[in-house]
Amino acid sequence: METKLSPDSLAKYLLTFGIFYLLIKLLGYTFVPVNSTAFNFLSITIIVLITIIVMNNINETGKTETASMYSDLLPLIAIFFVITKRAASGIASADTNGTFVLNYVVNAFVALLCSLKLFSIQGKVFNILYSLLLIPIFLFLFISFIFAVLEKSPDDGSSFVSISVVKSEMSPNSEYLAEVIDGDAGATGGSTRVMVTRQNRNINLVLGELKKDSKRIYYGRWGEFSGMTLRWETDEILYINENKYVM
Repeated sequence: METKLSPDSLAKYLLTFGIFYLLIKLLGYTFVPVNSTAFNFLSITIIVLITIIVMNNINETGKTETASMYSDLLPLIAIFFVITKRAASGIASADTNGTFVLNYVVNAFVALLCSLKLFSIQGKVFNILYSLLLIPIFLFLFISFIFAVLEKSPDDGSSFVSISVVKSEMSPNSEYLAEVIDGDAGATGGSTRVMVTRQNRNINLVLGELKKDSKRIYYGRWGEFSGMTLRWETDEILYINENKYVM
């Protein structure tokens, strides 16, 4: 028996996961899959299969007014999916694993291309103008992907930044972990950051883990870490070089 999907199936799939990723970020978490390659391959496979099935059945499935609306919004829904997935996966961070970044880029482009393909088939008469309006957004995303592949640091303004934890200190009741981060950008300099992460807040899921986002409470020049001191007074008060910071 041939499998049939409605014309708005891809839009609903991307919208569902886009909302999922948005909620993750709003709650202050980052989604880390157990295996980034397998996770993104599964996502790509589902998107491609939905696209192929819908294309094969495009002349046989009825198209309701709701389905037409989803089809017309499909490129924007795909962009929403791509942006929220990036935010919830911590892609913007300079210390993101390079393999995961590359997997994300491939997944993002497949989602965008498949959505444009179905949109070009199902969209209304204004689809040419609509597509032209989307070009600046796609260019912005493309440039963003290039910087992601190069692992460009948003803080240091240079690529190929070497990230390492040079010092850490747990709060008295193990509520927070403070880490001094050395961002070495070679000849172009770098940075010293202090990141604080609330402990025991991670959530295990079947395909990955939700990790509580770290909070940056200090940013300075590269090399400062060598003489930097960390001292917790309580679980809520941290002293960096004897300067007080409240969580």
